Amino acid sequence: MSCPNCDGLMLAFTVPEAVRPHLPEEPAAAEICRDCLTLTPGAESPATDPDFSKILGEFPTGEAGAIAAAFLSRLGSLALNRSEIEALAGLAEEHGVDVLLLVDRAAASGRIQPHFDIERRRPQLEQILD
Repeated sequence: MSCPNCDGLMLAFTVPEAVRPHLPEEPAAAEICRDCLTLTPGAESPATDPDFSKILGEFPTGEAGAIAAAFLSRLGSLALNRSEIEALAGLAEEHGVDVLLLVDRAAASGRIQPHFDIERRRPQLEQILD
């Protein structure tokens, strides 16, 4: 399947139970665009573990990767998604993910072109996650 926003390739993953309430439609599975970070509900969980390094070489793996993907996908609107962003950041940090470093790496990648201004998000995230 291709991304509805940019026609990029999508990466399917299982959404951890704790993450579902923080995403629209509370999906059990989702797909994230490897290029623009758009997240869409998935039809079903993939049969194999996703390779999150296809998004970014330093991307977390396993459940931490699924949480990180959900976190990044919510950054399009800090005002509307603030509580979800805070909750997902907390879950990510519990799984060893430095969310600010993840945002920095995504911004510096040169390949990822999110559907939001990722460079402006870093200082804004510092303020709400402090």
